Amino acid sequence: MEKIKQLQRDFADFMAQTDFGGQPTELYDPIAYTILQSGKRLRPMLCLLANDMFGGDEKQALWPALALETFHNFTLIHDDIMDKAPLRRGMATVYQKWNSDIAILSGDAMLAMAFQFALKPEKGGELAKQLGKVAIEICEGQQMDLNFETLGNVTIDEYLEMIRLKTAVLLATALQMGATVAGASATDIQHLYDFGINLGMSFQLQDDILDLYSDVATFGKRHGGDIADNKKTYLYLKALELASDKDRKRLEHLFTLRMDHDEEEKIEEVEAIYGRLHVKEAVEKVMLDYDRKAFEELKAVGLPEEQKNHLKVYAELLSGRKK
Repeated sequence: MEKIKQLQRDFADFMAQTDFGGQPTELYDPIAYTILQSGKRLRPMLCLLANDMFGGDEKQALWPALALETFHNFTLIHDDIMDKAPLRRGMATVYQKWNSDIAILSGDAMLAMAFQFALKPEKGGELAKQLGKVAIEICEGQQMDLNFETLGNVTIDEYLEMIRLKTAVLLATALQMGATVAGASATDIQHLYDFGINLGMSFQLQDDILDLYSDVATFGKRHGGDIADNKKTYLYLKALELASDKDRKRLEHLFTLRMDHDEEEKIEEVEAIYGRLHVKEAVEKVMLDYDRKAFEELKAVGLPEEQKNHLKVYAELLSGRKK
């Protein structure tokens, strides 16, 4: 754990030394406001841990770590506009604090900054190529998610592909970039990438479950928010698969209701249907299967197990394997 804490401190110091200011202030103030907020720093940590695992130079790896954090925060600024979200990390979103035009421009500038940071190390060209690929994939995933809002039928396979693109690929790319800086072999980089994909899939399915089956104070989001927003998560799609004709029709009806319907009644009724169908248990089984596959990929990396330990411990903490 001490190594993990040290890397977290090193990255925090590196960010603090980075100047995100400039003129006009209306463009740069939202950037500093967004990126300097406290967050999990999950993606930069995966990058730094992957680099450390292969004995890479931390000073070189801090640049792609910063690129990943800047890029991730750029996506959040634009996501908040699309989702009309008033809060992010308990604070007003950029488009709410300023306006949508400023939020779009500041986000665009952050995207450009991310590529500038990625180009700094010796392997900058390869890192920028990896960042470009994942940027396109995330846009594809976001568009799929938007499409799902109006599509009558969404399959489980389509949903899984959407979360792979929208969530998992950036975790995988963070590991890929860290290992690339360290000069890891193509085979080991692929194993780490696949580790990140499976880990990301497990995380998102866990997030779907926690939206309904967790304490609001712990999770930090409103109970049943996905149901209230008619989001076609894995739980909903699995319920449709398992439901009788009567329950299926009722679920489909409930997921067309808008804000004029009693939100709590809707969430309670959907939760009752999920309970009868044992949906939570079915989704947990799939989540744990992704989790298992992830750690199999990590095990396949051609290094002594002790060199993988810091990354393994960090991933176990994130996945809930370790409390």
